[in-house]
Amino acid sequence: KILLVSGRRQGRIARSPCRVAPPPPAMSPSLVSAIFAAAAAGAMLPGAAASSVYLAELCRGGTCTDPKFPILDFDKDKGECVCRAHPCWNNNGVSHKCDSSEFPFLHFTYKADRSLQCSCSSVPQYDSLHVSRDHCAGEFCDSEEFPVLDWNPAENRCFCRAHPCWDQNGTKHECNDPRWPILHYREDFFADGSAAPKCECVAKLEQPSSGLRGTRAKSSPEAFGACTWSPHRHTSYNSNTF
Repeated sequence: KILLVSGRRQGRIARSPCRVAPPPPAMSPSLVSAIFAAAAAGAMLPGAAASSVYLAELCRGGTCTDPKFPILDFDKDKGECVCRAHPCWNNNGVSHKCDSSEFPFLHFTYKADRSLQCSCSSVPQYDSLHVSRDHCAGEFCDSEEFPVLDWNPAENRCFCRAHPCWDQNGTKHECNDPRWPILHYREDFFADGSAAPKCECVAKLEQPSSGLRGTRAKSSPEAFGACTWSPHRHTSYNSNTF
């Protein structure tokens, strides 16, 4: 069961403006982008979070273990799966943070012109920049029942789905430990090459201190981390689906 994206809020998931941390000395405060206004108040949804099935299938076997680049995603320009930093950690030189206990989770979406929008949400989030910016700019899901913005390559359209981990062979997964509040769906490989769905709880996406080191791609203006792949991973991309 799916709910079509309409490009408007449904007012069910509570959001709040995020706090803008001081930019690095070399950056100008004038680069701060507009922040979401708060949406209508909604109920807290422990353990609910975005997890794209399209992205999980595209990057089967991949995981991101570097805290500086925790988001498994697909980079259209590189034509491969990568580990990204949260885009709101460096939004044109500005770092966004969420200090409110009511809205503790940093969330991003992209407007129709593909400009980044950062907000603080009551719901843990693990979103795909590739889905949000490259395929579904200007659209988002604010529904308790269908909170995941996803992409259907066969029908060439965006839609809102229920979290895939809410029904895995009749089992509903939840993340109730505040140390690992984000429910994340990914797909791995068995030794025989078949796909294996994985539901896991991951830590809150908070920007690490500058003392932590991460792997950066020197050939790209955007920094990426190194993906860890399943030993049974067979990398194969079909550019027509991106």
